[in-house]
Amino acid sequence: MSKTACLTRVVQFGEAKPDLPRDTLFHAGPPYGGMPPQAVRNAALQAAVIGGLAPDAGCAAHLLDQGALRLVPAQDFGLAVPLAQVLAPAMWCFEVSDGVHAAYSPVAEGPPPALRFGSDDPLCVGRARDWCSRFAAACNPLLARRPVDPYALMCGALGEGDDCHARTLAGNERLLAALRDLPEALVAQVRANPGFVLGVWMAWAAWKVRTDGGELAAIGGNGLQFGIRLRGESHWHTVDALPPVGVYFPSDTAPQPLGAIGDSALVDACGFGGQALRHAPSLLDEWAAVLPAGATDRPQAILHPHTGVIDPARIVASGMPPIINLAILSRSGAGMPIGRGHYCPPAALFQRAKERT
Repeated sequence: MSKTACLTRVVQFGEAKPDLPRDTLFHAGPPYGGMPPQAVRNAALQAAVIGGLAPDAGCAAHLLDQGALRLVPAQDFGLAVPLAQVLAPAMWCFEVSDGVHAAYSPVAEGPPPALRFGSDDPLCVGRARDWCSRFAAACNPLLARRPVDPYALMCGALGEGDDCHARTLAGNERLLAALRDLPEALVAQVRANPGFVLGVWMAWAAWKVRTDGGELAAIGGNGLQFGIRLRGESHWHTVDALPPVGVYFPSDTAPQPLGAIGDSALVDACGFGGQALRHAPSLLDEWAAVLPAGATDRPQAILHPHTGVIDPARIVASGMPPIINLAILSRSGAGMPIGRGHYCPPAALFQRAKERT
C-alpha cells in the first residue's frame, strides 16, 4: 500500500457531486448499447422513484423508454455500483477519501429483497429512502470523530476467513466495532445484512484503482458485457458477459442466470475477492469443483507487486485472468440471488485493450 484513504461520511451522491448530468441514473459496468436486462431495468425504475425523478414505476418506465432518463456507467463518475443496482443522485453512498480524491458506493438498504438483486419490490423504495437516511444521521457524527480505515479492516477480515467479497461476515463485524456507538437497533439491522460492509469495500477499491491502479481505470460487468477501461481512455473494452460459474441455490424452477454483473469486480482487482481465496477456506471448499486450477497461486502472477492491483501486462504475459467472485442473478430480476460463484474474463480482453492503446 502506497496510499491510504478513510471512510469519511455517508452522503447523497448528488450532494457529493453537484455537477452530475441531469435526469441520469448510474449502473454497473460498461455502457449499454440498447436496453438493459430486466433485472437492471427493475432497479432503474426503483431508483427513479427513490430519487424523485418519477412519481411511480409506470412513469419511470415511460421516461426511460422515451430516453428522458439516461443510464450511464457509474465508474465513469467515481461511483461503484453492486450487481444490478442502479443509483439516482439522491441515494445514499459511502464516501472513501484521502482528502483529495474520493470514491463512492451505495449503502445497501437491507437484506433480500434488495435493489442490488434487481428486485421490483416496493419495500426497497422505503428502505433506500428512510433506513439509509437514518443510518447516515447516526453514522456521520461517529465518522467525523473517528474516520475508519477500510484497508485495515479488510486485512483484519482476511485473517478471519473473509475474502472481502463473497464472504464478508468478519468485515461486517469489524465495521460495527469501528462504529461502536451506533444505536443498537441499527447495529442489529446491519448485522442482519452481512453483505452490508461490501459497499465500504467497493468505495475503497474504486478509490484505490483511481489513485493507484496503474493502467487499470475501471472494471465491471453490466449483465450483457464485461469490460475494462484503461487509464487515460474514455471508452470501455468489452466482451460478452457469460454467467458466473458456481453453485446454484435450491429452486423449483430451472435457473436463468444473468451474465456477470457489478462494479464489485473492483474489489477483486485490488487483490481481494477472487485473488484472496487462500484466506477463505469455506469458499475453497464450496467451490472446489468449479474453481480454475491454481486459483490460490494466480495472484502472484497477475497483481502488481507495488500496488497490489491487477496488472493488464502481467495478465497478458501469464495468460491468466483475474478471478471475480460474484453473486449469480436471475435475468428477470428477483428479491435475492439464485446462486454464487466466480467469473473469469478472458485474458484476450486485456490483450485487445493493450493493443488498442
